[in-house]
Amino acid sequence: MIPVDEARERLAAALRPLPVESVSLQDALGRVLAEPVVADRDFPPTDRSAMDGFAVRSVDLPSPGTLRVVAEVAAGTDPAGVAVGAGDACRVFTGAVIPHGADAVVMVERCEEDRKAGTVRVDDRPSAGQHIRHGGQDLAAGETVLSPGARIRPAEIAALASVGCVDVPVHRVPTVSVLSTGDEIVTPDREPAPHQVRNSNAAMLVAQVREAGYAAIDLGHAPDRPDELRQKLALGLESDLLLVTGGVSVGDYDLVPDTLAELGVETLFHGIAMKPGKPILAGRTRAGGVVLGLPGNPLSVFVGFKLFGESVLKAMSGIEDYWPRPRFVTLTGAIRRRPGRETYHLATIEGDEATPVSSTGSGDVLSLARGNALVVTEADASEAPAGATLRAFPF
Repeated sequence: MIPVDEARERLAAALRPLPVESVSLQDALGRVLAEPVVADRDFPPTDRSAMDGFAVRSVDLPSPGTLRVVAEVAAGTDPAGVAVGAGDACRVFTGAVIPHGADAVVMVERCEEDRKAGTVRVDDRPSAGQHIRHGGQDLAAGETVLSPGARIRPAEIAALASVGCVDVPVHRVPTVSVLSTGDEIVTPDREPAPHQVRNSNAAMLVAQVREAGYAAIDLGHAPDRPDELRQKLALGLESDLLLVTGGVSVGDYDLVPDTLAELGVETLFHGIAMKPGKPILAGRTRAGGVVLGLPGNPLSVFVGFKLFGESVLKAMSGIEDYWPRPRFVTLTGAIRRRPGRETYHLATIEGDEATPVSSTGSGDVLSLARGNALVVTEADASEAPAGATLRAFPF
């Protein structure tokens, strides 16, 4: 067994972002940017008014005074031919280009216009640059707007549209397959015999993958027969990430590790000093894909994907900060445990407090629905008393 941190390091060394492809702006939502995007012009491209009001020469107003209104410039209007000379003012609106000669804007609330006389009384002493957004103030042409690794949200869509990036360079979305193994598995719609169990793992994993923002193909279930298992695994290895549940321990019917090796999968690790999830296996395919072999117990499957599977998908998508970040919580009740492995306990979090969820072990699938987080006790701890501060991973 290796520590959790070493498992992360070995897995990280094998992870690479998937190749770059170009998608339309409309299809870029949720994708991860693969190349820098730069401004194609200054933002704003010219000096613009930040207010509705009057563009003036600040030198003309050392004290409140009256100016001639010589023109009007609205947002989106070309001010060519408009000039503000000595004693002049130009009516402007928010976003309008500042006309030649003006160097300040007085907000309309500080002005009293006499349209019949063609004048405006200004109750202000503006300084040069007042209420003007200068050209290039936000960003200069050629400067980076978005950096590689950015997850494209609606805000990023707006930024891309603003710089005319309609063909967006993104990393390819990873493909995912889920395979359950074991003779004891039956589909959820069947009535299981006493020696059988409904396949909750596949449904859960597909949902976890979807919750992370991806899609998964459920390959169904492979019995503990070498030929059928090999066929199903080979199919799953065509995906960028194959999630296998069951068959990864060291029993006579745990056929997954040897079969993966026969199919050319390089083992990165097999066995982590953690609970639940001790037998977790990670491997790399010849094509650069990743296999995660998860124990058959539902809590082990859930924790294994939360700690490793989701991170693999993010890394393949080009997200740079792909490991889950813990938050810190205070226990409301004690946790007693046997030292030896880093342990992930079900808990419910409200605010900064975590209450442990009672569970009978890694096979207790129903307890998952009673929690919303995993709290972590260290390998050498025998107890975490009430009031202790622990790492937590919400879900």
